[in-house]
Amino acid sequence: MKQISNFIIAFVSLFVMQNGTAQQVEVKPLPTNSELKNDFAPFVIDSCLYFASNRKHELIKTYLDQNNEGLYRIYESDVLLNDDFGKEEVVNSEKLCKLNTSSICFSEDKSRIFITQNQYTTIQRSKGRENLLGIFVIENNDGKWGRPSSFPYNSRRSFSNGQVTASPDGNTIFYVSNQDGGYGKTDIYQSTFKDGEWTEPVNLGEKVNTSGNELFPFYHHSGKLYFSSDEHNSIGGLDIFYTSWNGNEWSEPVQLDEPINSTKNDFSCYIYPGETEGFFASDRNGTDDIFQFSNPYPTFPNAKTQVDDNYCFTLFENGPFKSDTLPYKYKWYFGDGESADGLEVRHCFPGAGMYNVHLSVVDTLAKVDLFTVAQYELELKQTQQVYISCPDTVQINTPVTFSAANSVLKDFKPAQYYWSLGENNRAKGVTINYVFRKKGIYNIECGVISVDDHTEKMASTRQIVVKE
Repeated sequence: MKQISNFIIAFVSLFVMQNGTAQQVEVKPLPTNSELKNDFAPFVIDSCLYFASNRKHELIKTYLDQNNEGLYRIYESDVLLNDDFGKEEVVNSEKLCKLNTSSICFSEDKSRIFITQNQYTTIQRSKGRENLLGIFVIENNDGKWGRPSSFPYNSRRSFSNGQVTASPDGNTIFYVSNQDGGYGKTDIYQSTFKDGEWTEPVNLGEKVNTSGNELFPFYHHSGKLYFSSDEHNSIGGLDIFYTSWNGNEWSEPVQLDEPINSTKNDFSCYIYPGETEGFFASDRNGTDDIFQFSNPYPTFPNAKTQVDDNYCFTLFENGPFKSDTLPYKYKWYFGDGESADGLEVRHCFPGAGMYNVHLSVVDTLAKVDLFTVAQYELELKQTQQVYISCPDTVQINTPVTFSAANSVLKDFKPAQYYWSLGENNRAKGVTINYVFRKKGIYNIECGVISVDDHTEKMASTRQIVVKE
């Protein structure tokens, strides 16, 4: 399989940035890539990189697929300091299929491993049959890994399942299938482990799935679901997108910037929790290779605590009439359609703006204004700041929406919004969704850099409480 397009075909019938900020992204191929073979599906846990490759791994035996290409096995390489990697080695385990094993995923809590492999595990058993791909689950029982068990919704005759990604607790999975009833050639489905069994898979729907191919989902620590698609206005072949569940529906997919996406096929990503670095695969150099990317976030050392503008004031004047026996009273007109009686009043204006405020003496018998005691223009302004809109208190494992859409930037034109959500977790965009995994008090920061002068910055911070 010389390109990922071939892998799409194999999945169906396997028998055996253009702006200133985007240019900050650095992309480079990994030293673990094979020269002429394919490497993809990166996954990292415990400082170890796992990936799939069809390079030759046995000196004597060589198994080939229907395209006379080597079969896929899982390899591992230690992630060392200074972006270095240890020697890549094939994962030799009796738990893995001797034929194709094309992806691996660990749940964050290491309770489960999910692998994609041929359902018939030997050449003899698969002879003369379509050896479709299936999902297999390996459970961690008291620190010992069990044997792979077939996902109950696999099919040995009709369709393939694979490319699993899991929630941190391993109880919800997202995977790819070409089963009937979907929106396109391959769709992404979801299933949850509940009451001791996996629920019937649910298609993610037409917001995510298209008439084309949706492949390689990756569930991020933040709650984002990254995936690859050759639709959604991709700039060429497969591109990498992400979507978020807001509690009711999946958001409109967002396309990653160049140079991560290109006019070639870009797919199968792993992104670290901070979202500033990770891995993805691409055939931009001819064969499928794994690339490392780093996207340094700007710092905002002068971030200010967010201000909530207060438009409530006490107004008072010294009037000429002091006696309570006179048929006169003082009446304030605030210029916003409201009024109040008395020399000293408390009033809350509806918001920023110019208000014509005046104090009049009113004849209560004739019910007419006699004369104006005071009159002035009151201009109320909004504080220029990045304004973070979000709840004060949220719950763990629940999607939270953060927005900077109500920011008051005046002549400041932002190139991008950068979020810091605590514990080195970051995101970009005017509005983002995020899922907190631990309780505590979090300092939320949102900063912007000027599109006209990338050295000009503005940022605000506020705190929220995350509860059980």
